[in-house]
Amino acid sequence: MTDETEVADPETGKPGSAVAVADESNAVAVPAGQAVTPADEHAGHPDVRQYVMIAVILVIVTAIEIATSYVDTGHTNWIIIALGAMAIVKFVLVTGWYMHMKSDHPLFRRFFIIGIIGACIVYGIVFMVFSSTVLKS
Repeated sequence: MTDETEVADPETGKPGSAVAVADESNAVAVPAGQAVTPADEHAGHPDVRQYVMIAVILVIVTAIEIATSYVDTGHTNWIIIALGAMAIVKFVLVTGWYMHMKSDHPLFRRFFIIGIIGACIVYGIVFMVFSSTVLKS
């Protein structure tokens, strides 16, 4: 059974084996040395300068995290909160720019955010369960 929309090759008679021939009426001229790319291929993506700026910010935040971990806080919980806040900042920067969540389709971004919120809830529950051994007053 053959599809009625298929065109038979006049030489072989087999349906679907005909080849369209390009002519001057449907040709597209591209200047020499110019690459052909889809119009929306890089729309919304950061440029090289933004990648470098994000990398510098990540290095600075990491240095602050390392310095914070060496500070003697007298067994308070502020160090946990400070390191957690810096980790969130780094997470947002990496996922937003390097993983392209900032310019991704909103549906995929919503799925990702729902998963992260769920993971934070589970982490918070586990943190509270073991708070007697982790948190020190």
